Amino acid sequence: MSRTLPPMRTLLPAEHGSWFMLGFPLVLGLLVRPSWAGLGLGLAALAFFLARPPLRRVLTGQRDSLQVRALLLFGCLAAAFGGLALWLSGPRFLIPLAFATPLVFLALRADLQRAVRSLAVELAAQGAFAGLAAAILAAGGSSLPEAGRAWLLTALVGGANLAHVRRLLGHAHHLAPEELNRRKVPVHVLHLLLIGVSALLLAPRGTQGLVWTGWTGLLYLRALAPYRPIPARTLGWREGGLSVLGLLLLWRALL
Repeated sequence: MSRTLPPMRTLLPAEHGSWFMLGFPLVLGLLVRPSWAGLGLGLAALAFFLARPPLRRVLTGQRDSLQVRALLLFGCLAAAFGGLALWLSGPRFLIPLAFATPLVFLALRADLQRAVRSLAVELAAQGAFAGLAAAILAAGGSSLPEAGRAWLLTALVGGANLAHVRRLLGHAHHLAPEELNRRKVPVHVLHLLLIGVSALLLAPRGTQGLVWTGWTGLLYLRALAPYRPIPARTLGWREGGLSVLGLLLLWRALL
């Protein structure tokens, strides 16, 4: 029996972290400012995200008809949902997307070249995904400063989490002490930035902002805890649960 598309397992990006990068800002944006335009924009982002594996294969020479067909399908879906969002809300959400575009191209270039995923590249990808929250808020009627605040906080949350997980993986892979010490630096910098920005932008807004700021302090204490080896599955569930709780707290703080 002939196939219309490649097997589903080859279409879904394998990196669990990239799903978090997409899901956190997408859900946050729709919670803070729900709208049909925002939903359309989220679906466009999901289609664009799913287009990445076939795009990488096509551009690296695997130009069989199934991969091309999958790329065209997801590309058309992204364009259709993006056009729907534009029709429903107007062009204002294009402003945060324009600022995110250089970060998108930087992350895509590294992905297509199969470059080593350095922290700088992963932070660029995190910043690009975080721009989705700002775009969804703008599509739903939020002011650009409000959208920018959500972008900044989402990028810092994701960046701090990335630095923390990279440090844990460094210990798990028994990297040299010098490399482990280098990986500690962004853990401190990004968590302190997150705490400072939260205290400045959200804590003065009331109880929910204070709760969120306190949560960022707890995240920093978690990152400072001595390394203890735990199964990868347990680590994934633990970090996933903390991310869901953080998402709900940030949602309430941004309202």
